[in-house]
Amino acid sequence: MEFSVSVPRVEPRDRQIAAIGIDIQSIKEMGASLEQFGERFTSRLFTSREIGGCHGNADQSARYFAESFSAKEAVLKIFDVRDFVPPWKSIELIRSKGGLKIELNGSTAGLARRQSINRIELSVSYDGDTVVAVAVARTSFHSA
Repeated sequence: MEFSVSVPRVEPRDRQIAAIGIDIQSIKEMGASLEQFGERFTSRLFTSREIGGCHGNADQSARYFAESFSAKEAVLKIFDVRDFVPPWKSIELIRSKGGLKIELNGSTAGLARRQSINRIELSVSYDGDTVVAVAVARTSFHSA
């Protein structure tokens, strides 16, 4: 199941907000984690596509992975996780010329369906050493 942030706006009568998740991540702290734990850290939290997309020096890598981490955390916060906590690698940040989008895989895609989430919008911003990600879960609005 794929969720895209690069689609046309939908009228409020067609969709409703189910949940909003936000996360703030320090790029410096991400850099320290990358330096201390290296591949063990990245392979536990990020997909091979996310890891393979990271090119650059240590500062660029810290920024890249802080962005992915913050986006994943924001997405995790939109779910009701009383019975099931989604695996980190089942939430993937896809970077393309059209922007950023979230792709859910496996059991997390199933969780989204069970919670009637059919679209996730994502916004990521930077301020100095900080990355902020906001995820908005949307459901179809069905009137009786």
